[in-house]
Amino acid sequence: MRGDAGDGDGRSAWHARSVTDPMPAALVAVRPRGVLGERIRAGLARVGIRTDAGRDAAAAAAWALLTVLLLGVLAALVWADGTSRSMSPAQGALIGILAVVQCAPLAFRRRHPRSTLLAVSLLQGALVAVIPPHFGFWAAAPVVAAYTVGARLAPASAVRVVAAAIGIEAVGAYLAATGQVRALLVPTAVHAGLSVDTVIAAVSILVSGLLIAAASAAVGSWVALRRRHDGDVLARAAETLEHQAALSRAAVAAERTRMARELHDVAAHHLTALVVQAGAAERLVDLDPERAKNSLRGIRRQGRETLDALRSIVGILRQGSDGDTGDAAGTAPVPGLADLPGLVAAARTSGTEVEERATGAAPALAPLADVTAYRTVQESLANARRHAPGSAVTLTTEAGPARISLTIENALPAAAPATAPGYGLVGMRERAALVGGRLEAGPTGSGTWRVRLELPVEPVLAAGADA
Repeated sequence: MRGDAGDGDGRSAWHARSVTDPMPAALVAVRPRGVLGERIRAGLARVGIRTDAGRDAAAAAAWALLTVLLLGVLAALVWADGTSRSMSPAQGALIGILAVVQCAPLAFRRRHPRSTLLAVSLLQGALVAVIPPHFGFWAAAPVVAAYTVGARLAPASAVRVVAAAIGIEAVGAYLAATGQVRALLVPTAVHAGLSVDTVIAAVSILVSGLLIAAASAAVGSWVALRRRHDGDVLARAAETLEHQAALSRAAVAAERTRMARELHDVAAHHLTALVVQAGAAERLVDLDPERAKNSLRGIRRQGRETLDALRSIVGILRQGSDGDTGDAAGTAPVPGLADLPGLVAAARTSGTEVEERATGAAPALAPLADVTAYRTVQESLANARRHAPGSAVTLTTEAGPARISLTIENALPAAAPATAPGYGLVGMRERAALVGGRLEAGPTGSGTWRVRLELPVEPVLAAGADA
């Protein structure tokens, strides 16, 4: 016989995905759980019961024990009431056996909710047919089974199963109303036969069973809906947290890259100049002390400029911390095209011959594009000093209405550089790409090394203009 744990008409797949899927680790702590349920789970785990099947079996045994206790109390009350309402020993024993056996299917309620409810309803019909009308006992097993059907099955499937269960109990209601089964167990019982009164009694019993089953299934369905909703909320929260974490990681990576570019540009330019001037001073200290002094003064000036540049970078990084940069360095201006003359003058002071060529008036670039142009020239001059010391550098600026290009060209070194390549070209290309520009770097056929940067010219609002 085909099991009912996975039917094709929309069983618990309707809601179980969001209920049974593992919770994201960041959200397990906020998953709502009942305190009593957690204590019961913990207690069962201490005695070795850790699975749903084991917990269902333990719950079925607990329901059976509770049912026996309730039956014992009710039987004592009935027998103490007199002879007219007394049950025969055989009738009492059969009621107890049926009530206990009725709890056994509850051990499979989550794996086979449909079969569990039908089996419980069959035994409920037998109980109703045997129990005296005045006994007033309704077992707990039908309530639990109907609740499970509502919680585990889709609404349409649950309605069909509950209807089938009520149909089974209808036979027991008819037998209870006519007293046919009780007449076999109690010689003094009256067999009423089919009449208006028996029909009314049967309908009353049947309606009671219908209301109990429908209410239990409805509660189970509502609980399933709540669990599904909570699961969806947690899933969306997990997606939001993951998205925020991804954005944070991307922002951190971008900031680290930006910091690396800034530090590399500053260090490569100024420290290269320091190394070149220190080497010149070392050679001239005995031959030409005056020129050696000039080189030392240049080293001191480059050292101050390096410190100022590093303070500017640190100040920029510290901005945004409660609006306090700690010093004026946080507001230091960012270099751009307007600062190229000073950069070229510093390179010439360091011993690099720089020839400038310009076509067209330099436009006002956007801030990021402006600093990109400056850093590219700065890095190119530093590379020329480092890899081809003493060679002349040509800086060509071509400005147009839509684009501006900067070309830095110097002679190739006689031998391959002894030091490992750095990240200068990578940083320059990244800067250019960020502002929609393009950077090309490499040797030419005429024995020179050329770096060419093209940047788009975008309109820049004047300070204080409306955006």
